[in-house]
Amino acid sequence: MPKGWSFILDLPRRQDFEATTEKSWDATLPDGLTFEGQHFSLPQGLSVNACARWVEDSLLSVKISLASHIVGECARCLSRSELAISDDLMYLYFSRGLDFEDTELGSDDGFMPVEVDFLGRTLSIAEQVWESLIVLLPARLLCREDCAGLCPNCGFDLNKVTCSCASVARDQRLNVLSEFLIPEGGKE
Repeated sequence: MPKGWSFILDLPRRQDFEATTEKSWDATLPDGLTFEGQHFSLPQGLSVNACARWVEDSLLSVKISLASHIVGECARCLSRSELAISDDLMYLYFSRGLDFEDTELGSDDGFMPVEVDFLGRTLSIAEQVWESLIVLLPARLLCREDCAGLCPNCGFDLNKVTCSCASVARDQRLNVLSEFLIPEGGKE
């Protein structure tokens, strides 16, 4: 999580199950972030909105909404790739020591449970904002779904050119795999 991130949310009055509090932030990541071997930049920053309400006396529901535009390299051809990400994630905060299993709500209800030391008048949601951002990042950023990638022999971008490497013999170590191919009739 980036240093200096501060997402402090004022909480509604306890036992007022109809009241909600909401707050929005614009966050920046000047150096971007690296996740799963991929580097992403967020040139337009990160838009964060949080809405909190009490579900029970000791259970606080917080909906965190994120929106951003990420830029990185395509995992197949290494060209510049862009993707808009946005979603809402629901968190259920409860005080340490509360037996979460005895409550009416659980993670099966779409909430991610978060145990905290104390639920007072404010709540820091910085860790959950970071977690939400990581959850929304793609496993592999692609320039397009049908990206052909780079030729493993010559390195040409196969989206732009057809190289002559296709006629080059494949890696001889893989020949043993051809024994497992099923003939065209579908029967062995």
